[in-house]
Amino acid sequence: MLTTITPTLYALMGIELPSISTKQTLNKIISIGKERLSSSHLEKALIYAPDAIGATFLDDHEELAKKIEKIAPYKVEVCSVFPPKTPICFASMFTGAQPDVHGITAYKRPVLECETVFDVLIHAGKKVAIVAVKNSSIDLIFKGREMVYYSEYYDPQVIVRAIELIKSDIYDFIVVYNQEYDDMLHETTPSSPQCINASKHYIESFELLKQAIDNYWQKYNRMIAFMPDHGAHIDPETGKGTHGLNIPQDMRVYHFFDFSRGFNK
Repeated sequence: MLTTITPTLYALMGIELPSISTKQTLNKIISIGKERLSSSHLEKALIYAPDAIGATFLDDHEELAKKIEKIAPYKVEVCSVFPPKTPICFASMFTGAQPDVHGITAYKRPVLECETVFDVLIHAGKKVAIVAVKNSSIDLIFKGREMVYYSEYYDPQVIVRAIELIKSDIYDFIVVYNQEYDDMLHETTPSSPQCINASKHYIESFELLKQAIDNYWQKYNRMIAFMPDHGAHIDPETGKGTHGLNIPQDMRVYHFFDFSRGFNK
């Protein structure tokens, strides 16, 4: 479940859970993280949140999955939440709670008033930033907290900004959101040439972020992760891509992780 992401992050970072979060974790990832970090806690983490890249799509395009695994080799399959719509999914991912608990149960984008992963990080003294496409769900629903928000024109500007933040060495936890693939699937189909191209852009961006944290966060115990929210299918009525059903194409996602131990740790 997407709800396991928050408690897994907190097991790795050694910080308390949000009050509404499940305690169920991704045990495989925790074990790998502790082994890679020699049982030390994470000091910095970057979450790359690419919209709508589902496990079914990556199963059908194995060469793309392998490119992601080359950057972040530790893969787990995670089930999305229902209905698999972007604000609902990211709310669950960053609260550790089901939709009926955090309160976003349909495609609406209110500011979440419940405790989130960001609130707990801030309370622990961590510096947090979200970099996202302006007026996207993830740009809106976590507003109003003592953290930094960068709302950019589109995906390329998001990546440029994120790399600037990594270089600054100010932030401990950065979420980076891109949306081109989701935009393209709604205009075409999930495996159209436009969508394939968009997925390649996601992978290229993820690689740039990995290079940046390895260059500028060398002294820290760090993690990078590729964490999509849901998948997609073809709507038989429109012939175009969509999502929102309780079917494997929409609900199955892969998350990819990598961990690096800081120098002199």
